[in-house]
Formats: sequence, structure tokens, C-alpha cells
Amino acid sequence: MQEDISANSLSTKWYDFFNKYAEDLYPGRYTHEMCKNLANIYLEIKNLKQKKDSIILSHNYLYPEFHEISDNIGDSLGLSLFVREKQCKRVDFQGVYFMGSNSKIIVGNEKRLFIPDKPEKLGCSLVDSIDISFIKDWKEKHDGVVISYINSDIYTKSLSDYICTSRNADKVIINAIKKFKEKKILVLPDKNLGRIMKARAVDFLKEEGINLNPDLIEVYEQKKAYCHVHEKINLDYILSMIDKHKESDLLIHPECSCSFQLYEIAKEDKELKKKLFIVSTEQMVSSAKKSSAKSFIVGTEKGMVYRLRKEIPEKEFLAIDFAQCEYMKENTLEKLLNSLKNDKYEIFISDTEKTESREDGIYLPRKTAEWAKVAIERMLEIR
Repeated sequence: MQEDISANSLSTKWYDFFNKYAEDLYPGRYTHEMCKNLANIYLEIKNLKQKKDSIILSHNYLYPEFHEISDNIGDSLGLSLFVREKQCKRVDFQGVYFMGSNSKIIVGNEKRLFIPDKPEKLGCSLVDSIDISFIKDWKEKHDGVVISYINSDIYTKSLSDYICTSRNADKVIINAIKKFKEKKILVLPDKNLGRIMKARAVDFLKEEGINLNPDLIEVYEQKKAYCHVHEKINLDYILSMIDKHKESDLLIHPECSCSFQLYEIAKEDKELKKKLFIVSTEQMVSSAKKSSAKSFIVGTEKGMVYRLRKEIPEKEFLAIDFAQCEYMKENTLEKLLNSLKNDKYEIFISDTEKTESREDGIYLPRKTAEWAKVAIERMLEIR
């Protein structure tokens, strides 16, 4: 968060920051005029934020200006933990819709929660890929355990036994295996994350002397069961990056289509194993700080690169220029200001039969939210 500062001073500071750390990420975006406009909008936001006792939470993938104004920047798990523990009257969640609904499910009616635009604008290709009827049929057929990635809608979460994130999915799978023994497990909806986390869980259990039948873990392989941004980060592209930047370590998000392949290749390739980190966005920060490498290929949405460069300026972070999520980039300071001024778009938990998007906000059905919260809380207990 910014301390008391004038619009001119702030715009100068931001112009320097954004062009130093993000010019290649967003060429031509951060002109003097743009930075001055952003600074003026932020000062209005700051005033309203204080009046309404709000906290601003933003995902790592957002534009650099959100990294400068937020009370917390992080991944899905980190933001979920933060919103649960922070005292305030209002939460302004800057990210995609499912993240805002997650936070509302966690805090209930203790805090008002707002997102800056309509759910369809703040969408997610992965959420859109989910086939609810498949999950229901699977549960009837197997009487098994459903583990859903946090990138899912409220109905999927309500049908799930556990929620997981890219930071803890392998731990959640292992916990479920130990608790439910021989029951079949379904991991959804991201097939790329499912494959790598299944492999990790099986390998970790083997190290503990537990030989698990891998067929007990089923990965959801339905049509388009992936993040459309991370799916494009494929093995051929990453191998070409490695060839160009031989001294660089690899920070690869588990949602990348190459993550499982790299994990398997690294079992035989000792050089790759030394430099490969298949981690969540939050773990990218800690991994880069611990590594002795001076350069990193960042295999995720390029908004993350700004945070890495700013927090670890002595190291080089190479972005994948095509890795941009149009839904995340729907978040703007103008929309946040409008939300604070006009109390839009609030997420409510209500007695509706299904999720409803109305003029005054989004209404989540109470019973569905309660079941979803059970699965989320199970995840939060595991860490």
C-alpha cells in the first residue's frame, strides 16, 4: 500500500517502477499521462477505502498498479487465508469471479464482499469447462472422493469432499488417500494440474513405503479441461526457452501443459531436475529467492513477472509474452473506483435456489455455499 503522497509524486514513482519492471510485459502502456491518471484514481480509491473500512485483495496476475495499491497480493490459497483472518467491514476482491465467490463463502455475512465487474466479464475458461452431470454420475458410480481445484464454481465445490490449490493439491490427494484408504478419487477440473499432482502424490507415498494403485486416482479429462493460458505453455516451447537460456532455472506452474512431461523427464535428466521448480505462483517467489540461479524462465501468466522483478530485483525473470489472461486483465482501477463509489458488484449469500445475477449484485444459494465451505475448510486445515 502507498503512504500519503501527492498525485504527481506517485505518478512519477509509478512511471519509474512500471517502465523498469514491466515495459516488456505491456509495451507502451505506462506513459506519463497513464501513470498520472492511475495515481489520481488511486487517491480517490484510497479515500473511499478508508471511509468504508475496506481491504483490497488482488491476484498475482493483475496489472502492476494493483500490486502497488493492494493490502495483499497473492495466489488463491494465500488470499483465502488472508480474507479469513483480516478484520474489516468490506473486502474488494480484484481477480476473477470464482475467487470472489470463494472469499464470500469463507467470510459469510461477517464482511461485505465486492468484485469490480459482472461475473461474465471476470470469467475463467477452466470453470467453464466443468460438466456438473459428469461429477454427479461419477459420484453415483464410484461412491468415491471428489477433489476439486479452487478454480471451480460454487456447485462443483458443493459436490466435492476437498478443495485444493496449485500450492497444496498433492498434499490434499495424499490426505484423502490416507483417510479414505481404497476409495477411488476424482481430481478435477484441470487435467494438467491433475496429472502432475497425481504423479507427485504416488511418488511421495512410495517414499513413505505406501505402494498405491495409481488407478485409484482418476484425473478429469473432459473437453477443454485446462486453463486456456497455461495450456499454450507446452513442452516444445519450454524446451526452446531452455535452449536459449541455458543458465536459467525454470519456474513452471502446474497448470502448464508441459508440467507433467517435465516432471517425468527430470527423473532421468539430472541437469533438468536441478533447475526445475513446478510450483504455485506464491511458491515461485520463495523458490527464486532460495535458488542460486540468477535468471529464471517464468512459466505462468506474465502478470506474475512484475511481482518477481520488484521483490527480487537482483535476479532476471523471463516472461512468456503470449501468456496473458484476458479475464484477469478486465480488472482496472476505474472499475475498482466505480465499485467503491456505487457498491457494485456485491456478492450475497441468500435463500435463492440457484446463483442469480441481479442489478444490485450476485446471489449465491445458501445451502450450496454451506456445502462448498465444508470442502474449502477441509483444505485450509491441511495447508
